[in-house]
Amino acid sequence: MTSKIKVSIIGVTGFTGMELLRCLLQHNHVELKYLVSRQHEGTPLSDLFPRLSHIEGHQVTNTAHDTVANESDVVFLCLPHKAAQEVAPSFLGKTKLIDFSADFRLNDAETYERYYNISHQHKDLLNGRFTYGIPEIYRDEIARADAVANPGCFALLVQLLLLPFKGKMNSANVIAISGTSGGGRSARDPVDHPALSQNIRSYLINEHRHIPEILATTGLKEDQLNFAPTVGPFLRGIFTNGFIKTTEKPNLDIYKHHPFVRIVDKVELTNVVSTNFIDLSYQQGHNGEIIAQGALDNLLRGASGTAVQNMNIMFGLEETEGLNFNTPFYP
Repeated sequence: MTSKIKVSIIGVTGFTGMELLRCLLQHNHVELKYLVSRQHEGTPLSDLFPRLSHIEGHQVTNTAHDTVANESDVVFLCLPHKAAQEVAPSFLGKTKLIDFSADFRLNDAETYERYYNISHQHKDLLNGRFTYGIPEIYRDEIARADAVANPGCFALLVQLLLLPFKGKMNSANVIAISGTSGGGRSARDPVDHPALSQNIRSYLINEHRHIPEILATTGLKEDQLNFAPTVGPFLRGIFTNGFIKTTEKPNLDIYKHHPFVRIVDKVELTNVVSTNFIDLSYQQGHNGEIIAQGALDNLLRGASGTAVQNMNIMFGLEETEGLNFNTPFYP
């Protein structure tokens, strides 16, 4: 590709928006067009985030959506659910769109409304208008898509953890522990950091919003999955334990040509934080169970990194472009 992709971000000042910007700033085929935030219009990026003071020439605007759509090759929508469905139609058919919210991940309005407790304003867009954005499962479909729904962070990790057993599981019991940044920048119980300091707790057991995504790709039915989402006293990352009832061994060949999945002997959170990798491991347990473990960075691979993968696939680029961090931070 010779010309650069004109990229805009709606909702740039949230955690995932800023992590997305970090990826795009090191992308060789991207030209940043608009960085949009309604609340911070006219603010230089360096004023909002002093650690980016060396990045010159970028100002946050509140540019009209029609203008953004007409002058961008792809728009990333980094807004929460409900807010995203209000503005997504402004971009469809005018530019490529990658949506971070949950609003277009499910094809069934009834299931969406059950888990999110709100009515969907655009039910007509839930019947295949968006492609579900897991590259390890839907790479070919993403390559042909002009609208992609990025997966949820819990959902992505659990789906890829269970995928090697698709259609071969009697049941799966999963405990996934997330860092507090999964709740976003605004303080929000039960995931705000002060409430989790020296603490760990589960919430929405078997009711979490990511469950329909997990069921859609793993071949499990609702009564075959126990899911205990949990929050721990750390900022970034998700660590997952899965106890899978099956008589089959995992088919790990499915990940052979996917650059950001690593099959390892031992999963540790610090090995994936600040990277775009998902680490997975599988061991034989007692009573015919497989003990599966996995980890990812919830802000990067769980959100913005996967979005960049999807963009790269949509534009025929190397999937790893913009995502090779030579010096991830540690510890």
